[in-house]
Amino acid sequence: MAEHYVQEIVIPRRVAFGPGAVQKIPYICEDIGIKKLAIFSGKTYTKKITSDVIIPQIEDSLDFSHYTFPENVELEYLHSKAKEIKKDQSYLMVVGGGKVIDYVKVIASLTNSEYLAVPTNASHDGFSSPYVNFILREQISNFKGKSNFSKYSPVSPLAVVGDTNLISQAPKESLTSGVGDSLSKWVAVRDWKLANRLKGTKYDIYAATFSEMTANMVEERVISLKRLFFSETGVRVLMKALGSSGVAMCIAGSSRPASGSEHLVSHALDKLSHEYGYKIPHGHQTGLASILMMYLHGDDWNRIRNILLEVEAPVTLKELGIDRDIMKEALQEAQKIRPERYTILAEGLTEKAASNAIEMTGID
Repeated sequence: MAEHYVQEIVIPRRVAFGPGAVQKIPYICEDIGIKKLAIFSGKTYTKKITSDVIIPQIEDSLDFSHYTFPENVELEYLHSKAKEIKKDQSYLMVVGGGKVIDYVKVIASLTNSEYLAVPTNASHDGFSSPYVNFILREQISNFKGKSNFSKYSPVSPLAVVGDTNLISQAPKESLTSGVGDSLSKWVAVRDWKLANRLKGTKYDIYAATFSEMTANMVEERVISLKRLFFSETGVRVLMKALGSSGVAMCIAGSSRPASGSEHLVSHALDKLSHEYGYKIPHGHQTGLASILMMYLHGDDWNRIRNILLEVEAPVTLKELGIDRDIMKEALQEAQKIRPERYTILAEGLTEKAASNAIEMTGID
């Protein structure tokens, strides 16, 4: 019998990508009816962008306050900031990378506010997604029993403004990271289909097709532009792809179309980083993990490797800065991160199988 239910999709109302896109902010605010903004940024680079580029666009038309996050942010800090913002009854705007945007997602949830995202790099799809990173999600989960965070829920951005002039100036490693995160969608959708076939997991062909399209967009533009991919033209496509990935998650109502076994491996590497002392961009981890997971799926893993090579993204453990033993441990521990999410790793991966995948894909 067909399942009958109401599906509600919350996606950004306004999206602006391109050179000088920040100039659209006052018009977007006017159109939405925003008169007051609480603006958040980091304390150095993105603070300067906010002061020098963003605020001059809005200072004549909006009432605003500018807050900068400290280097290390605890959940208690986000809660106290949320109480301060709630009294002010402002819309929120965040200028920065993934970590800063995630903090504002938490504040938006705690204050029942809407926010505008102005990403300053294209390292992953977090700027358009309602979901926060794995480590922060774990911290929030541990606080669920406390009244401070008992009502936390994912929040989609009200608008996204991606100024490719600004983003093109980001470090190249953040852009190659974005390529890796985009290509990982091919693996995520394969895991989702596998879960649907073997476990009956609800599958949304609209969200899945949309997500795969984002990886196809990046592949096509990398092939046509090659090493010129990081020009404004290529960065614009990368931003559109990452932004569309976030929309695919909004459509699905979960991170399924954008996060599969390759993200579980990345999360496992994040956990192990505290023990082994390395720090690797998220998209570099998911990119390399996607090569391995595509191999395990019996699919064309060289397709991913060749695109990463073209943009000079890491394709070996040495380039990633870790050794084989760490990756083997991550591969064996990955499914434990989210055991409820069925992926190609769900039945377990032996040490021998992990070693074989590393050898066969040549990432050693």
